[in-house]
Amino acid sequence: MPLTTAYLGLGSNVGARFEQMCAALRHLQAAGLAIINTSPVYQNRAVGMGTADPFLNAVVEVRTTLQAEGLLNLCLAIETQLGRIRTQRWSPRTIDIDILIFGHTQIHTERLQLPHPGITERDFVLQPLLDIAPELKLQGASIKILWQQLASVKLERVSQSLSECL
Repeated sequence: MPLTTAYLGLGSNVGARFEQMCAALRHLQAAGLAIINTSPVYQNRAVGMGTADPFLNAVVEVRTTLQAEGLLNLCLAIETQLGRIRTQRWSPRTIDIDILIFGHTQIHTERLQLPHPGITERDFVLQPLLDIAPELKLQGASIKILWQQLASVKLERVSQSLSECL
C-alpha cells in the first residue's frame, strides 16, 4: 500500500494539555501511523472562544496507509478515547486532532475539507508547519510565504517537546 504524508494539528486547552497531546501522539503511533517529525509546542489564545483558557498547539508530520476518511475516523476515535466531548463548534477541548494536509489531496465535503480551510489564517498552525516543513506548498505559495503574510503572530513557544512523548 502506498504511504501518504499528512500533517496533523494537535491542540488542547483543558486539563493536562501537554500530557493529552502526548497521549494523542502515542495513540496515533499505536494505530500504525509513522511519526516523521514533530514541531515545537506553542501556547496561544483560544481563537473564537472568548475567555477560554489558552491552547497548546503543535503540528505532527506522519506517514500512513490510511485514506483521508480513514485517518479522519482514527483522529475522531482518539479524541473520544481521550475524553473530548463535542458540545459546539468553538468550545474548549481536552484534545483536538485536525488533518491539515493529506498528500496532495483536495476534498471538500461536509465532513472533511482538505487542505484544512483555516491554515492560512492561523499563526498556531503556520508557525509549527514552518518549523518542520518551510518549503511545503499550499495554494501555490510556500508555508514560509504564507507565514510572512500573517497580520500578527501571538504565540509563546513552550519548553516541552512532543518528541519526549515517543
